[in-house]
Amino acid sequence: MEHFADHCATCHANDGSGDTSFGKGLYPKPPDMHKKETQNKSDGELYYTIENGIRLSGMPAFGEEHAKAGDMETWNLVLFIRHLPNQTAEELVQMEQLNPKTDKESLEEDEEQNFLAWRQYGILQA
Repeated sequence: MEHFADHCATCHANDGSGDTSFGKGLYPKPPDMHKKETQNKSDGELYYTIENGIRLSGMPAFGEEHAKAGDMETWNLVLFIRHLPNQTAEELVQMEQLNPKTDKESLEEDEEQNFLAWRQYGILQA
């Protein structure tokens, strides 16, 4: 889940639908991973796609990146793709916290935390 949220959700969305602003701009668009076209692929086909990418599309090859961790990283992603149709609302919330943040989002989050800390200690009046 962590790896998918950090590396894949930008294009594929946390829920695997492919419905992201980045994904909408790709051609071909990222597949909806809930649909039978993806779920009916063999584990080996999913593994191969993750490792080698898809030429002339937005799907990069992650084989070299995953080589450091061995095949387990890719096989864990295959298992997570199988899980996507059964994903819970709690998992989606958890994944949102794991998504990469832009510098602007990080700054806003820091400012919010600072504001809440000041309020907690009674320095700011509500």
